[in-house]
Amino acid sequence: MPGATESTDKPLETHGLPWTRLFGLECNLMVRMWLRRVWKAVLGDCCEDLAAQMSYFFLMALFPFFILLAAIVGYLPFTGAWPRVLIWITQYFPDPVQPYVFRTVTNLTQEWGGLLSFGLVSSIWIATRAVISLMDGLNTAYNARETRGFWKRRLLACGVMLVFALTFLTAFGLLTFGGRVGHWLGTHSGPGVAFVVLWHVMRWAIPLALLNFAVGFANYVLPNTKRPWRWVTPGSLFVVVVWLPATVGFNAFLRHFSTAGAYGAVGTFFVLMTWVYITNFILLVAAEMDSELEKAARTFHSENVARRMFVAS
Repeated sequence: MPGATESTDKPLETHGLPWTRLFGLECNLMVRMWLRRVWKAVLGDCCEDLAAQMSYFFLMALFPFFILLAAIVGYLPFTGAWPRVLIWITQYFPDPVQPYVFRTVTNLTQEWGGLLSFGLVSSIWIATRAVISLMDGLNTAYNARETRGFWKRRLLACGVMLVFALTFLTAFGLLTFGGRVGHWLGTHSGPGVAFVVLWHVMRWAIPLALLNFAVGFANYVLPNTKRPWRWVTPGSLFVVVVWLPATVGFNAFLRHFSTAGAYGAVGTFFVLMTWVYITNFILLVAAEMDSELEKAARTFHSENVARRMFVAS
């Protein structure tokens, strides 16, 4: 039969498009169609509402998370490191919020009573609620039904929060002490200008890689679904590329157009909540990007298997 001859002679489409193979996936989905699916998923999952819900818990957990960071830094072999860590972290906050966050966290961390104090333990407990909120948001993005128990979710949230804290401190160490190491190498060991330039580039590139890792780690561990580990995904790259410019743009808007400063503490709270909302929305969009690409890859694989079975028969 002519139709059967055409179907058997037609080569099987077993390889995806080149851009999908960059992320370890085989898929014939065009970029434009993928972005359309992502946008449809963002609207269908009500990501803007989820981001608002997550922002409440993130804001509630923000200062307890800083207390945890202060406790970890206090046990590191560096005296007086916490003020420098806090200054570095607050630089990424919107400008009107930075003095408020610095002052509040400084006052809170002066009151904690040790690694096993009731205040620190309760702060960790509160901070894990933000991770659980992120967990619920990622479950929605990946269409995963939550079946894990209460304590398993809490312990997982504690572990993820600890990984985030260590990632923060590693990035701070690279940015702070990396400059001193580069200066020492340039003045004592004489490795050459090219090496010193490369060192400074890596000093800034590695924190961005750590941000990429943190996003990928959250998307791998938190949703209640089995996903293969990938060091780089479209979603993690999206967060790395978009989040910092979004923060800079928000700062520029506040500097030139906003009147939030006229409302005092209420205006500061509104600015902080808006910035946290933007961050959460970016995280959810990133998860939808990975989810839609993985769905297309599974469909592509299933179609190829069906074609092989048909040809073999």
